[in-house]
Amino acid sequence: MRGAESSLRRAGRRALIGMATLLVAGALAVTSSAGGPGPAGRGSRADAATPTPPNSSYGIVDAAGGVMTFGGAAYSGDTIGYTLAKPIVGATANPGGGYWLVASDGGIFAFGGAQFWGSTGGLRLNKPIVAMAATGDGGGYWLVASDGGIFAYGDAQFYGSTGAIALNKPIVGMAATPDGAGYWLVASDGGIFAYGDAQFYGSTGAIQLNKPIVGMAATPDGAGYWLVASDGGIFTYGDAQFYGSTGGLNLNQPIVGMARTPDGGGYWLVAQDAGVFTYGDAQFSGSAQSPLHPPLFPGILSNPIPPVVTIMNEATGPQAAHAGGLRVAFTGDSEALYEGQYIQNSSPPYGVDNGAAAGCGFTNGAAIDEWSDLGPIYINPGACAFWADQLQWVVSRFHPDVTVIQTGYWETQIRQFNGNWETLANADYAYYIKSNLEAAVRIAHSDGAAVVLSTAPYYADGTPNDLVDAYNSIVEGVASEFPYVSVDDVHTDLDPGGAYQDVIDGIVTRGPDGVHVTQGAVDYLIAPGLNQIIGNVASAVYSGAA
Repeated sequence: MRGAESSLRRAGRRALIGMATLLVAGALAVTSSAGGPGPAGRGSRADAATPTPPNSSYGIVDAAGGVMTFGGAAYSGDTIGYTLAKPIVGATANPGGGYWLVASDGGIFAFGGAQFWGSTGGLRLNKPIVAMAATGDGGGYWLVASDGGIFAYGDAQFYGSTGAIALNKPIVGMAATPDGAGYWLVASDGGIFAYGDAQFYGSTGAIQLNKPIVGMAATPDGAGYWLVASDGGIFTYGDAQFYGSTGGLNLNQPIVGMARTPDGGGYWLVAQDAGVFTYGDAQFSGSAQSPLHPPLFPGILSNPIPPVVTIMNEATGPQAAHAGGLRVAFTGDSEALYEGQYIQNSSPPYGVDNGAAAGCGFTNGAAIDEWSDLGPIYINPGACAFWADQLQWVVSRFHPDVTVIQTGYWETQIRQFNGNWETLANADYAYYIKSNLEAAVRIAHSDGAAVVLSTAPYYADGTPNDLVDAYNSIVEGVASEFPYVSVDDVHTDLDPGGAYQDVIDGIVTRGPDGVHVTQGAVDYLIAPGLNQIIGNVASAVYSGAA
């Protein structure tokens, strides 16, 4: 057995840095009809997220209408899976729960407790819509165009606009006063226009800015406001306090929006790449940026993620089931990556998000001495240690109804563990893998989704079958601990009779490496059973049942 080789012999080998290809599928080609109310949810998810302080919960919105919630912020729906006439450019939370998204044509999408009061989706606009704000009671909202034209709906009143004024720079944002009896508009040069009971406290209109203003937020009492520039520079007026900025940082992507905490003691800034920056009492609860994206992990996204457009503070609450059919996420290593891609190719009765990362299991990036290659040591890219963050990103971004977790190859190799080379034959290492799998299940279910654990098949690369059996025993044991976890027995599908087979009923089941499955194996041997499991377990999620 190679496992009997001494640590000295292993340590003397030449370390080879293996760089695996990362293919993280971002948003589906996301689309929705503009001009009307957004798709309504179908009830709440089971086991809603545990409430957290209001200065920890926020939602990040991208141009496709994806709503990524963090810190227990309520998820009420999104426009993923619908055809958008124009991209989403803004969003605002409803004080009574839910939120609105607005597209550049003024199409409004209302979710949760937010009501649809009207839109400009069917109007011919002089200039595109750039932002929106809601009244204090959530009974209405304003839309503002880049020329400062104001469109008021519900109990929102029209107090004035710059639509007939020749502006030096276009309007880029707005904020409402607490009583809803006024609002401010801000231009990209920081010029402020106040209407109704909104007071003018100052502006950057006469200042030479390093970067243009991209948004604003008002203080809770309406006696001040913050302006934020695309470099994250913060400008405070009235009773707004300065808590910090990214003005001195070298950002990967520009800042696109800001939101204040409920008490006004801090604020969040969000960049176009979903980077989140917190100041004052604003807490960081996560980012809609995959931790395995470049530059941490070199690779190419198969479906680029739409740019982020804004961030909104919203109350904690349940994770609603969404309209538009089931969503299923695939997570794990390249086995999950291949299976997810092949499932997607087969036009399944659900949307697919492939959040798997080739070359990364749930072993925190530990070095591997593969059974298939006597000698060289494979060192995981350091980003593989972020598997838990990657899985949380998949859940927070896609809000799947079912998450399929498939891994096992890397877990059954010889791994560096506690300074030694170990396999699943070592009880401590086996417990470590079990603990990580339990953690993965809890993360996958954190949004209320059902979870499917896949067993691992035998491999033709020299990996001992007894180690695969040991891993599958862990899978079965973990599944028995949680009522929302089911098992997809891929091992039985691909290894009938308890032996590795690369051809079953004339179907070639494995690729040349003897590890990865084929499209045919997924179509004829895996998908039928997996789809049935998904259909069975997802129904409880939609009904909100435990």
